[in-house]
Amino acid sequence: MGGRETTHAGQGRGGWRGILFRCAAVVLAVLPFVLLEGGLRFLGMGQPTDHPDPLSGFSRNLPLFERQGAVYRTSPAREPFFPPQEFPAEKPPHGFRIFCLGGSTVHGHPYQSDTAFPKWLEMELAGSDPGRVFQAVNCGGVSYASHRLAPIVKEVLSYQPDLIIVATGENEFLEDRTYQSLKSRSAVRARIEDAVYSLRILNLARNWMHGRQWEGTSPEFREDGKAQLPREVRTRLDERSGYASYHRDDAWHDRVTMQFEESIRAMVEMCREAGVPIILVKPGSNLRDCPPYKSEHRPGLAPGEENAWQAAFEAATAAEDNDLESALALYRKAEAVDGEYALLAYRIARVLDRLGRKNEALEYYLKARDQDICPLRINKRNEEILSRIAAETKTPLLDAASLLAGKSPDAIPGNNWYLDHVHPTIGGHQKIAQAIAGRMREHKRQEAYTRQLERLGPGYLADGRRRVGWLENWARRERLLDETLPKDSRGYLHAGFRRLDLGDDDGAWEAFAEALKRDGGAVERLGEHAKELVSQGRQAVAKRLWQWLGDSAPGKELPGK
Repeated sequence: MGGRETTHAGQGRGGWRGILFRCAAVVLAVLPFVLLEGGLRFLGMGQPTDHPDPLSGFSRNLPLFERQGAVYRTSPAREPFFPPQEFPAEKPPHGFRIFCLGGSTVHGHPYQSDTAFPKWLEMELAGSDPGRVFQAVNCGGVSYASHRLAPIVKEVLSYQPDLIIVATGENEFLEDRTYQSLKSRSAVRARIEDAVYSLRILNLARNWMHGRQWEGTSPEFREDGKAQLPREVRTRLDERSGYASYHRDDAWHDRVTMQFEESIRAMVEMCREAGVPIILVKPGSNLRDCPPYKSEHRPGLAPGEENAWQAAFEAATAAEDNDLESALALYRKAEAVDGEYALLAYRIARVLDRLGRKNEALEYYLKARDQDICPLRINKRNEEILSRIAAETKTPLLDAASLLAGKSPDAIPGNNWYLDHVHPTIGGHQKIAQAIAGRMREHKRQEAYTRQLERLGPGYLADGRRRVGWLENWARRERLLDETLPKDSRGYLHAGFRRLDLGDDDGAWEAFAEALKRDGGAVERLGEHAKELVSQGRQAVAKRLWQWLGDSAPGKELPGK
């Protein structure tokens, strides 16, 4: 009995010695790597920010900006895609900090950030308010789509922003979407992957592998002599089969469009939760002087139909130089066979344009843009998403597309305001900056007006109503009051406007009801008046008017809301 106990005890001691021996072997094997990792960290080598982001913009360890002493600067790893920017780590006491996010349009392509709208915006604001220090930080990433901008919004919210501007929608179909697994990864997986990619040993190995990959090429060099990556994102078009890889794919378009809406809503919500104002910008595009990049026939087109289409298209092409009406008729003949060929829509637009039928031409220019198989311009669906989100969330939206179109002949923008398919001229960037600055000044003005009226209080309007009542009583004694009573819808509208100004809501609703009874179209003028009240800083009154209109004219579109 005792012998067995001794044997077991010996085996126990031997078992523990075996375990300790194996643990020591593991420690000795790992120790060189631990020491190497510690040494690299001590020497500042192999930092994640020195190398390309393996997680395509979704890594927690690779921010767009890194702190260097008293300033934040664009991370060298992101400079191939973003312009070099810097801003003080501590915001000046009278500072106003704006972060402008988007793609190559925000970046300033084909120039640099010095002539992009964020720089002009900074100058516009500084000129109108010399007492403040304005800085517009350019976060425009070449070929960056909205799903890659959302993590940047989350980052810049930690840098004390006063305003965030997001101008996106052009690059949604540029990249082959392979990031869903990254975006949907669990918190545990995200922490593990971020920890792995923070290892200095791994980053040095990646850098060495990257150097071998680019060995024999001619990389660009920074002033410090360090090689950097090519400045363009490797998009589908950069691949050897990139252009050919684009085909009609409605399901893919639906997924990308859904992700665009999710990204925009996420950015708006992040800003809302942080209490930071956000302005959305709807980018424009070249319609008149930019044919679609790729066209394909509709699915199911029979060989005989395609031959008939091609014959009509070629005959119309030949007729364009001499007989525009005949060319249009032949293009219409092709359209009857297949109206989904993007280049055909552009050709019809061009002929209508030359015939002076400008409204019809615009319709077909837009159709050509939206039917493009290689969509490098913002399309109608994404434009509508921006407008809908802005309306639903009460987020300011600057329609840069309409702004530049309105300054173009026949409201059809071309090379007059765009250098290529989407990038505005320097003057175009300036117009966008002026419009944003104007929107900001208007908002600031409304806030000041609102504070003044709130300071005066409701009794202020009541005093004015009593003084006007004294005048009306005098007019009644002199038998002049009947001459001022409204006789038509316009008169009742104006009487209601007056009542609102005097703080008499019930009297205003009564007058407006009579105006609507006499002319249902008066709802449009009431909606516009509500918009005017907002500009006066009287948002609460405007809200009551919109609510009354919604109850009195259900289903009607309310202008200005």
